[in-house]
Amino acid sequence: MGGNAKMVEETLKLAYGEDSNLIKDKRIAAVQALSGTGACRLFADFQKRFCPDSQIYIPVPTWANHHNIWRDAQVPQKTFHYYHPESRGLDFPSLMDDTKNAPNGSFFLLHACAHNPTGVDPSEEQWREISYQFKVKGHFAFFDMAYQGFASGDPERDAKSIRIFLEDGHLIGCAQSYAKNMGLYGQRVGCLSVVCEDDKQAVSVKSQLQQLARPMYSNPPLHGAHIVSTILGDPDLKKLWLREVKRIVRCNRYASVYKSRP
Repeated sequence: MGGNAKMVEETLKLAYGEDSNLIKDKRIAAVQALSGTGACRLFADFQKRFCPDSQIYIPVPTWANHHNIWRDAQVPQKTFHYYHPESRGLDFPSLMDDTKNAPNGSFFLLHACAHNPTGVDPSEEQWREISYQFKVKGHFAFFDMAYQGFASGDPERDAKSIRIFLEDGHLIGCAQSYAKNMGLYGQRVGCLSVVCEDDKQAVSVKSQLQQLARPMYSNPPLHGAHIVSTILGDPDLKKLWLREVKRIVRCNRYASVYKSRP
């Protein structure tokens, strides 16, 4: 039910860092999921079961399916300000006001990088301010990271938001997907992870995630997961993949500049 253990192990390194103490201390509960969508849905069901009176704050705008996922999991939704149409940038003051005004201990859905559909991300300093305010309010951050590597061309840089929250001692959740950065849309390869207080709690949380998955889809497909674990588990193949991700981002930027010319 937990999927390909090697794939999950390598996937956690992408999000939390190669030398993450959280990984070494076995404080992360993680299971293979049906890409990012399945990871989000699994977490939404987990939230509903163990925090039945909670709600989820979702940015305006967001990927449309986010609303469907938490609605079908019967988790009430609220929204928070994110995009500022006039400036085509981040509405940071309103975002911070909404964060401060939300009830203590609220759940927030955050895009780790390459915000869908706007492409607008907070700066590193803004992420640090968001993390600080979440700490003050005791909010829980759930990161959807569907485009790691496709925002900057560097998966490490694209995980900066998550690393900032971890530096500040947050317990977070994270949905990861290989649909885009490895082109595995049809294989539905992803991972759901939840940072826990200690290794015992991580064992319990993973067990509950697997119990949720059992009646939902029983177990995830293995073929795409083997592709991921093979690439990330081989240093040479991983270097090749990292070069290709960077090249794709660079080509997309050139294409965008070309299209914008009169």
